[in-house]
Amino acid sequence: MNTELRIVQKRIDQKSTGQNIVEPRQHKMNKNTVKNTIEDEKVNAIRVEISLKGNELRQQYPWLNYQNTIGMTLFLLSIVGIFLTAWLYINNFIPVYLTIVAIALCGSVLHEIEHDLIHWQYFKQHKPVHHLMMFIVWAFRPTSLNPWIRRRIHLLHHKTSGTSADIEERGIGNGQSFSSLRWLIMLDTFTGNLVKIIVSSSHEKKRQHVLKILAANFPFPIACAICWYSFLMIHLLNSINIYAGLNVYGFGLSFQLWFEFWFEQQSSHIELLNMVVALWIAPSYLRSFCLNFISSNMHYYGDVKTLRQQTQVLNAWYFWPFQLFCFNFGSTHSIHHFVVGEPFFIRLLTVSAAHDVMRKYGIRFNDLGTFKRKNRYQLQKQQTNTLELRHE
Repeated sequence: MNTELRIVQKRIDQKSTGQNIVEPRQHKMNKNTVKNTIEDEKVNAIRVEISLKGNELRQQYPWLNYQNTIGMTLFLLSIVGIFLTAWLYINNFIPVYLTIVAIALCGSVLHEIEHDLIHWQYFKQHKPVHHLMMFIVWAFRPTSLNPWIRRRIHLLHHKTSGTSADIEERGIGNGQSFSSLRWLIMLDTFTGNLVKIIVSSSHEKKRQHVLKILAANFPFPIACAICWYSFLMIHLLNSINIYAGLNVYGFGLSFQLWFEFWFEQQSSHIELLNMVVALWIAPSYLRSFCLNFISSNMHYYGDVKTLRQQTQVLNAWYFWPFQLFCFNFGSTHSIHHFVVGEPFFIRLLTVSAAHDVMRKYGIRFNDLGTFKRKNRYQLQKQQTNTLELRHE
């Protein structure tokens, strides 16, 4: 064990067993102070071990120090992968489902790059390159909100994780019951949060909140929502018309004839819409749903008191269909809460050592009870909050 980590562990053991610790200029501590100090030491132990492993890797593999180069390489490879997949689909070499999956996988890498950019991990001294990368990763992940606005929201998340002030996690469903609204929010955060505001906010605040959501999601998520729901409606009506006839479902014969004529006249535009959905929109919805499902359930909400209670690790085998499209987020994001200033590829390389020390100091793994507790850390507190919400 490293000397620094051994010292931290000794301090934790001494404080947890009530042994006296002689420290200069330190007054007698009460029980709460001792408890808080022990908590701080545990957090510090986790941070020390993870940081030491990252530094060890950089010494062992010096090329890991070329952070800008690695980030740019992964950025360009992901974009090339998207364009290559699009070319194969347009030229009928691969089916639409494989196209959506492949582009979503590339988008999951771009999401990690955007997250690192939010923390100024790449090209901090070269602002034009940095901001150009920010815009491009947004354009290729069009269901995400404005990344410059998200930067403020995400940095707030690190300060307020687990509380009502954490609007980033609340905005993807964290802390809500698994109603149809939460599922909609996880799939389409823009439309879902609009619906949430409309059905739940007071009359005075609705307009203000709606305008904020529109501003944060202009232009890409708004364009995606318009195209996506138009696509669904057009093909739903067409399917009904083909298999049963629209007049059977009360639309009337005149509407059916008009729709058939319109559909034929707009066939070229509909084909273009189909292509936009396959290459741009559906992959982004798939990726963001998987990410939002994992993220909103690995973060705790409502009764979080310490950094160790903010997150859990979701790495069980049955989460892999989701993990695949969010670049193993459930396994690595808790590491980020303890050591913020590491790029995502370092977290992937240190994940085994990080999990060992996190498990040792009480971080939960695969706590499925979070689904029943509406992401509360403790069941009793969750029940209290539920009663308070019902009373309101």
